[in-house]
Amino acid sequence: MAQPTDIHEHALPHTLVEPPEESTLGKVGARIKLVVTRSVFWSYHRGSWQYDVIVIAILSFIFLSPRSWFNDRPTLQLTDLRHQQGIVEMGRVNKDVRYLVDARLVDSLGQKPDDAIPVILKQHLQKDFTIKSIDAVRDRHQVILGYTVMVEE
Repeated sequence: MAQPTDIHEHALPHTLVEPPEESTLGKVGARIKLVVTRSVFWSYHRGSWQYDVIVIAILSFIFLSPRSWFNDRPTLQLTDLRHQQGIVEMGRVNKDVRYLVDARLVDSLGQKPDDAIPVILKQHLQKDFTIKSIDAVRDRHQVILGYTVMVEE
């Protein structure tokens, strides 16, 4: 039979290896990481206060964020003019008539507005007239949307 080997106690040192203590900053960082991970992956149970806080944060963002943060709205255009073939009568005072002419219609002729507007109005009105004034209508970005034309019939 084999003889057992004796292990002497003094051969191995008795130093206990203790895990290094985590700093308080490391503990706080781990806690924040846990909260962020649970919030992003929505792992809180419905009805818990954490779940309610996340829902309130989302609703607050939706309803309280200013519109200027989201520039996805279309720029102001004279949409009614698409249905009126580019010309809308805005009002009459005796023989004077005010028209709103779409800038896209004016641009389609490839001429200056002062030259294109009489041609457009002549096709539309089919009678003699005298243009008194032409004023550009601009949006908030100074883009010309149309022209207000005062005509004497």
